[in-house]
Amino acid sequence: MSDPATLAFWTPKRMAAATPLDGRPTQPSSAKMGAASSGKSGTVSAASRPTAKTWTGSPVVGALFLSNGSGSHYCTASVVGTAKKSLILTAGHCLYGTNGWAKNIVFVPRYSKSKGARPYGAWTVKYMYVDSRWKKHRDPDLDFGFAVVGTRNGRRIADVVGANRLVIDQGYTNKVRVIGYPMKKYKSVDKPIYCNVTTHKAFKYQITFDCNGFYGGTSGSPWIKNYNTTTRRGDVLGVIGGYQEGGKYDWRSYSSVFDKDINKLFTSAKKRG
Repeated sequence: MSDPATLAFWTPKRMAAATPLDGRPTQPSSAKMGAASSGKSGTVSAASRPTAKTWTGSPVVGALFLSNGSGSHYCTASVVGTAKKSLILTAGHCLYGTNGWAKNIVFVPRYSKSKGARPYGAWTVKYMYVDSRWKKHRDPDLDFGFAVVGTRNGRRIADVVGANRLVIDQGYTNKVRVIGYPMKKYKSVDKPIYCNVTTHKAFKYQITFDCNGFYGGTSGSPWIKNYNTTTRRGDVLGVIGGYQEGGKYDWRSYSSVFDKDINKLFTSAKKRG
């Protein structure tokens, strides 16, 4: 079941005032800085780089609101399919940071203030899972995590909104749709964004894509392969996080590679969710 105290904590006013948790950029990068940077193959020039679009969102992706000892914050999270239909996926640093485990966590699928802040309700978190090496060393190659949410009105979250399928070992180059919740300063309509992009290798255990507009708040945004425009879901192969907690520029984002390490964590998490 959902936790009444946590639901009461997250009033619409507090959600609207929450700030991004992550280290993602809080202001636009200059065009010159965007021209080039890492020297990795597959980088996109500033002139041809796409820009994320505002839209109505996907039911399986939402805003993740939380407290971490320094105020009220948010990231992005998404539902992943399991037999128990109660698991969400996000960045590891959204669940476990320098102050330890996050608290007062609620997941709001398809959060959009202009359409009603909680179209599918708010779902409180019961259990959280991150890799032990993330907890000990903040290893950027292991910046992912899972959370089990409680039922709402007797129903499980995947039965209400659906779920993406978690996939591993997809290689470095894939066409994906990335969906996230950037800080409201740059998307004052308070809606999610998306960008259709091709991923590339950044490092051995990191993948990257270039698209303008992924400001603070987008940590945990799912990278969805085989995205279905009717069901608005597909196969999730990454989340914004990893190197520099997702990247220090709004136009370049990173993810830890999904391989045997996330699969091991997923196996543990789905025993409860």
